[in-house]
Amino acid sequence: MSIATTDPATITIRMPVAPVADVAGAPAFVLDGPLAGHKIGLRTDLAWRSWQFIAGLWAESLRGAGAEPVEIITAAQVGKEGTQDRENIDAWSDQIDAGIVGLGTCGSCTSFSVHDAVTLESHRKPSIVVVASEFETHARNMARFLGHPDLKVLVLPYPLEARPEDELRTIASDYYPQALSLLGVHE
Repeated sequence: MSIATTDPATITIRMPVAPVADVAGAPAFVLDGPLAGHKIGLRTDLAWRSWQFIAGLWAESLRGAGAEPVEIITAAQVGKEGTQDRENIDAWSDQIDAGIVGLGTCGSCTSFSVHDAVTLESHRKPSIVVVASEFETHARNMARFLGHPDLKVLVLPYPLEARPEDELRTIASDYYPQALSLLGVHE
């Protein structure tokens, strides 16, 4: 924001506005079939144990449905470690058929989760980004900014962290079918 003055009694405030992204955006991909035989990526983050727990339960469910979960854990967002994480996500994208990326439960974690889900989509792989309800708007805005306004977003309750294990199990059970639906899984 800049402030310009023409005389001491008048202040004009100018607010920069980003250009509107192309409404059509990049395509969003779906599996359009059963889970069996597919490699499904699960991206977690060292910061969020609740999401690690839920993703672990989903990995068991994926195995039970005949899919192979391929898990990746990120640890950093910036610097040398962050660069390495982004390179690992890019390579992981080539190893899987679809991916579930989380967790967006703070501003920067949401931004990087959306970025990683968009990386999957840029590899023509179906993806969903998992965010807590407080960060849904940020996730959708970030996806739109990155040219993916149709990125699939799964919204979990907020706060998610520090919930008791029985609540996390219920959340995992309740939201797993929605995750599969967003990926385009059907028999």
